[in-house]
Amino acid sequence: MARLIVKSPYIKGGGKGGYAKYIATRDGVELLPFGYMEYMAQRPRSHGLFGDQDNVDLDTAIQEVNQYPGNIWTHIISLKREDAERLGYDHAPRWWNLLRAHRNDIAAAMHIPPQDFRWYAAFHDEGDHPHVHMMAWSVKPGQAYLNTDGIRKIKSVLTNDIFQQEMLHTYEQKSASRDELVRESRRMMKELTRQLREGVCDSPEIEQQMMVLTTQLETVKGKKKYGYLPKKVKETVNKVVDELEKIPVVDQCYQTWWELQSEIMDYYSEQKRKRPKLSEQKEFRSVKNAVIQEAENIRLGVVTFEDREMEDDQEDEAVTQKSLWEQVMVYQKAKA
Repeated sequence: MARLIVKSPYIKGGGKGGYAKYIATRDGVELLPFGYMEYMAQRPRSHGLFGDQDNVDLDTAIQEVNQYPGNIWTHIISLKREDAERLGYDHAPRWWNLLRAHRNDIAAAMHIPPQDFRWYAAFHDEGDHPHVHMMAWSVKPGQAYLNTDGIRKIKSVLTNDIFQQEMLHTYEQKSASRDELVRESRRMMKELTRQLREGVCDSPEIEQQMMVLTTQLETVKGKKKYGYLPKKVKETVNKVVDELEKIPVVDQCYQTWWELQSEIMDYYSEQKRKRPKLSEQKEFRSVKNAVIQEAENIRLGVVTFEDREMEDDQEDEAVTQKSLWEQVMVYQKAKA
C-alpha cells in the first residue's frame, strides 16, 4: 500500500449538498474555528468544512453544490496513522494549508483552469488512516475531466510535499550510491581490459563479448556513444554490462542503489519488485559508455599510463595462446 492513498469517485445528479453536510458534520470531523488566523481567539463552529476562504458558511456551501448541475469529484486523501502523527497531518490546519498550496495543481490534473476551480474539504481524524474528504468541481459544467493519469498527478504532487524532507535525504543517498556504482563499474572495466591484454581474464563471457564489440565498432561511424550505436551493437554492450553486474563489488553497489530506489517508489506504491538487469536501467547509461570506451581503447590499441607502468614491472613470459589484446594488435597491423 502506498504511503498516501488517493481515491477520486464523483457525484452526478442529486445528493451533493447532503454529501457536503455529511463530511462537514459527521463524527470524527475536526471542527474549525472562525478565521484561521484567529485560531485561538474564537469559539469553534459546528462544522469542519474549509476551502479557499478562511470562513466557510455550511448552509451557503450546501446550497452552492445542490444548485450545481454538473459532476462533483469527491477526493478521499489519507495517510497512515504513524505518518500523519510524525509529520503533523493529524490536524485539520495542516491539511488546509496543503490543499490550498496545491489547489492549482489539483485543478490542472482535473483539466480545470485555476479561476474556474472550486473546492471544499473536511478532515476526519479516524482510525489507522486520518484523511480528508475534498469536493472539487469547475464552475463550468462539463469542463472537468479526471482520468487515471490525473489521479496519479494529484497523488504525486501531494506525496512530494508531505514527504519532502524524508525523500530528499533518500534521493541524496541514492545519488551517492549511483556515483559509487559508476566508479566501481569503470574501475572494473579498466581492470578487465588489463586482464584481456595480458590474456588472464577470468570472465570468458566478457572476453568474448568485448571481442565482438571491438569488431562491431569498426563499422560504426560518428560518435562511439551508446545512444548513437546501431541496435546490434547496443545488444552487445548490454551483454557486457549484464556480465559486469555479476561481479560481486558491482552487484553490491547496484543492490544498495536498488534498495534506495525501491524506498522512493514505495512512497507512491508499495509492492513486491524484482530487481531488473543493470543494462535495463536508463540511469546507468554512463556504465554502458564506459564499456564502449574500453572496447574502443582495445580496438585502437590504446595503452593507459597505468598499463605501461605494469608492463615495465613484469617479466616477459611466453604464452601459448594470444590474448584478446594481442589479437587486436595483430589485426590493426594487418589492416595498416
